[in-house]
Amino acid sequence: MMKISEIASEKIDTLPLDKQQQVLDFIEFIQSKIEPETMDNSVKTNKKQQKTVLEKIGGYPNFLLESSGNLSDRDIRKKIIADKIKEKHQKRHK
Repeated sequence: MMKISEIASEKIDTLPLDKQQQVLDFIEFIQSKIEPETMDNSVKTNKKQQKTVLEKIGGYPNFLLESSGNLSDRDIRKKIIADKIKEKHQKRHK
């Protein structure tokens, strides 16, 4: 008696290439749904504990978001950031 994977492989081989790709995509979709369910709890816990860089620094820098300058211009962004750093430095050393 043939294994299911062997039967499926033979049937897939008879399909046109674009249909074979669809079968492969479907298999990968099914795997993506199964794998998270089978991961052990320690891996799930570690993924939940990881923070993005923005979360680590407390979110977006408000001084950039509130700026009225053209933040698309790199020189303007650099100046705004430099001014903010100078301001913090002066507050610390007063």
